[in-house]
Amino acid sequence: MIIQQSKATFATSVTDNLLFKRQTVATPVEKTTDTTTISQAAQERLAAENVSVLNNPHSTNLYRVEGPVYSIEEMVNSKGRPLIAVKMTEAQVNEVKLREQQEKARENVNFNYAKAHQYQPIGQVIVNGKLIATVSDAGTVESPQVIPNLSEQSLSPADRLTEIARAVKGEIIYSNFLPTMGGWIGPSAPESALPPITARSMSEILEQEIAPAMEKKIAEWEVQTGKTYPRRA
Repeated sequence: MIIQQSKATFATSVTDNLLFKRQTVATPVEKTTDTTTISQAAQERLAAENVSVLNNPHSTNLYRVEGPVYSIEEMVNSKGRPLIAVKMTEAQVNEVKLREQQEKARENVNFNYAKAHQYQPIGQVIVNGKLIATVSDAGTVESPQVIPNLSEQSLSPADRLTEIARAVKGEIIYSNFLPTMGGWIGPSAPESALPPITARSMSEILEQEIAPAMEKKIAEWEVQTGKTYPRRA
């Protein structure tokens, strides 16, 4: 599966998918003896473009590629399969973009809600003056070490403090807290406060529309050629 910023093409086989991830560097595909790369000139051009994009902090290019680039058609053909592809429609691409925007909006609301409702420490467990664990008013535990034999049951913050102190033979303090590892944690916003998700995800579009379209093309190819499409190498 190749996803680009303005369009996407899904190339069969259904079991052979390559994904250039958004805002990450794609893992180079391992080259095999029967895989042919694109031309050297094309690789050099792509490399130059990638250097330019990576060095530009204001770039709007969401898909960056590093390492060898391979021809999808030649990779498919090298496994004895003809290339059968389904291009995403503009509506599908726009729906995926809308889904990303909606998910990002929910993330922002969740982040701001958690920050505004941060859990507060109610007690710490110390041993010989060393901080072992901090327990919040929500019962969350922050510790720089693994504390063995703690219950997996949901306990009240006070009971969790007592349990930890007993496990490490430590002392509980309720004020003048020692510095923690930093950071903060808070609850997720209630669903009623989150923007709605109305657009389908990529996987839903793939399952509902792309995969059936691919199967239709494969069936048409089998009728035209009198052959059975080799789905697996």
